[in-house]
Amino acid sequence: MSITMKPSIVYMSALLVDSMELFFKTRSFIKFYAELAIDNKMNLIFTLVFPIVYQLISVKASQIFTIDDFIKVSIPMIAYIIVSTALNGVTMSIIATRNSGYIKAYYYASGSKWAIYLANLLVQLVIVVLENIVFILGLMILYNFYSLRLLICLILMNIITFPVVSMGFNILFLFPIRQSSLSILATSLLIGFLILFNINVPNFLEVIKLINLYVFISFVLQQLITPDFKIGMYLITITSVYLSIGILGYQHFKLQDRGRED
Repeated sequence: MSITMKPSIVYMSALLVDSMELFFKTRSFIKFYAELAIDNKMNLIFTLVFPIVYQLISVKASQIFTIDDFIKVSIPMIAYIIVSTALNGVTMSIIATRNSGYIKAYYYASGSKWAIYLANLLVQLVIVVLENIVFILGLMILYNFYSLRLLICLILMNIITFPVVSMGFNILFLFPIRQSSLSILATSLLIGFLILFNINVPNFLEVIKLINLYVFISFVLQQLITPDFKIGMYLITITSVYLSIGILGYQHFKLQDRGRED
């Protein structure tokens, strides 16, 4: 018995060492991405401008009496902040960092691509949580509707969904096109999925609804408020798909800008 346990102990020890090493490498890059995010103040502001303007325009047509009413009028823009930050703050930021030469230099210094990615992901996670707290509290004041339970569920929803959504966008790393073209494609996805979230789609387009990031985010919130087995299985499946895409996409992410020579 002791003989069979030894390989397991060695494996677990090696895994723990690798995890600690990744943690310390990630921590060393957090300051860089935090400073980069703070310098890009316009991006932070613009992420909130569209949702705020949208809510101010639609406020007269909305009356809030229950938690379901509040979710119905607010979840599209709350989800937009999550998706937009994941796209621009993580995916496009990683590509921009690569194109400026930082990722290649940092990879040679640290020996880990994932430490760089995770550092940016953690920084943007803090940002998106803070942005949505400000936005949600603003909505509660605007609609004169207050719920501590809903606020906690919405914060948890941000923490759960943001890493998954960010990983899902890693599919863009697989496209052999330049950043300018990727930006157009990414923005089209951002707006397209938002439009599809607010309309009923025919049955033959049901698969688009199932992979829609906004639908995924709203279902996570629904599961936090009222757990349901069917929705839970859907979330597990979609999360597995997004995480698999994220790992595959970043593993094949080129350290060298396609427009430059090695």
